[in-house]
Amino acid sequence: GRRRRLIAAVGRAPMSEPLDPVGTRLERIEERLAALERRLSARESAPEQPGQNSEPRPPEDLTVGGALGGGDFGTVLSLLGRTSIVFGGAYLLRALMESGSLPRSAAVALGFVYALVWLAAADRAAAARRVTSSLFHGVTSVVIAFPLLWEASTRFGFFGAAATAAMLALFTGLALLVAWRQSLQGLAAATTLAALGTVLALALGHGQVLEPSIFLVLLGIATLWLSYDRDWHWLRWPPALAADAFVVALAGRALQEPPLEPPAAVMALQLLLLAAYLSTIAARTIVRGRMVIPFEVVQTVCVLAVGLGGALAVGHAMGTAWIALGVASTLLGAGCYAVAFFFVARERDLETNFHFYVTLALLLLLTGGGVLLSRPALSLALAGLTIAAFWLGVRFGQLALTLQGGIFALAAAITSGLLASAAASLVATPPEPAAALTLPALAVLAALVTCLALPLPARPSTGVATGARLVAAALALLGGVGLLIASVATSLAGTPPDAGILATVRTALLAVAALLVACVSRLERWRDLGGLLVPVLVLGGVKLLVEDLRVSRPATLFLALALYGAALVAASRLARRPRDS
Repeated sequence: GRRRRLIAAVGRAPMSEPLDPVGTRLERIEERLAALERRLSARESAPEQPGQNSEPRPPEDLTVGGALGGGDFGTVLSLLGRTSIVFGGAYLLRALMESGSLPRSAAVALGFVYALVWLAAADRAAAARRVTSSLFHGVTSVVIAFPLLWEASTRFGFFGAAATAAMLALFTGLALLVAWRQSLQGLAAATTLAALGTVLALALGHGQVLEPSIFLVLLGIATLWLSYDRDWHWLRWPPALAADAFVVALAGRALQEPPLEPPAAVMALQLLLLAAYLSTIAARTIVRGRMVIPFEVVQTVCVLAVGLGGALAVGHAMGTAWIALGVASTLLGAGCYAVAFFFVARERDLETNFHFYVTLALLLLLTGGGVLLSRPALSLALAGLTIAAFWLGVRFGQLALTLQGGIFALAAAITSGLLASAAASLVATPPEPAAALTLPALAVLAALVTCLALPLPARPSTGVATGARLVAAALALLGGVGLLIASVATSLAGTPPDAGILATVRTALLAVAALLVACVSRLERWRDLGGLLVPVLVLGGVKLLVEDLRVSRPATLFLALALYGAALVAASRLARRPRDS
């Protein structure tokens, strides 16, 4: 375009003007434009070198890397000098207060405003891209404000525990807001650590834990969201662990006689801790669709133990809200299952989240069931959950549900008394048939056999699925042997039972159990149950050494050894034969 304009100008020039100089100038201009085009093309086609940035960088002496990394030592000295002057102003206020020229209340108020002024200066400096200067201002403000609040509360007595916690929350919130706005991780770290130290000092100074605990719960949630947004991963750990520890201490004080803290307020704070963290984690993993991280797993376990478990302990001591907490826990557990199946399971890349929510649901259901149901009713409910978990694991190919089936099976065997009665039948003399033949124990045994009759999961068998099925099979086998011993001991060994005959009966039943495992494991459906063969044989051998050799007569001992030996031979042969495909 420029060349066309030049040509037009030349065409309009007077005829008296010589044309040769104009043509020469035009050629020079064309050469310069061509050279400029070549330079621009080469610059655009060249690969971007590491460290290059299209955005203008701030001056080197105003960045953290430049000032603190050796770029401009004079800048650091200047900032240190300015910080000394700032601290001098704070001590001037203190000197005026101690001399009586300034009332203490006015001095404290001016000191707090003074700290806020430098916090605002930090925000302004960061907005102007003076990062190092901003950090110096912010840390200076923190160093002035937090000791001032502690001294005003504990030494001067201007604020009670509640007012001090409110002032602490106000300044901490403003400092973290500046850190978030300007991406000042150093200011966030200094504020968080200083707040934790101040809270601990205030709790020791006032002897009260409730108000500092409330502040710590709020600080934990604030730093958690801050770490989510700015990827400051370590920032969420100290406040969360401190909040958990303070709430544990708070529960201990509420359970003393007489209570050192109001139980109702303590329960409210425990439930606030639980609800705040669980809702925050749910918002990130469900609403935002992010993968669950180790912090969320660890803190979920902590808040369940500290928040829900502590609230149940305090509520039980008070005699109130016990049933309500059980209902809430059960409903939350059902809701976690619904979330896992209807929202999380649809996303293939969020399988870890599915495991997280079904495990959380299991813990909540066990807690709620333990509160709401009696032991027999809980045993029957767990037996039903065992069947449901194994069936759903097969139906949807979810190994996490199969694992939960094993956990439900173990819980059902414990609560129903099946495990305890089976162990007593194997070692007690005489066994207690009334305890072994209860309805809940029989129902749990039937549920275990039903689960083993289900087909294998659609997904390839893993250690998780095999382990869960082995748990169910071991419980069913042990429970069946125990029930048989309790049923036939009296008729075979007499009343009172003969110790030698009773020992032989137990050995014979263990030998039959080993043969049953060897036979069943040859079938494709129960091939994974072959892992029980060696434990059953070892159990029988240990029993021979511990009981039979000690109490049996030669005749009964001969029979026990013959049965156990035959079981060893038959089991080894069955294990060596090729299995059915």
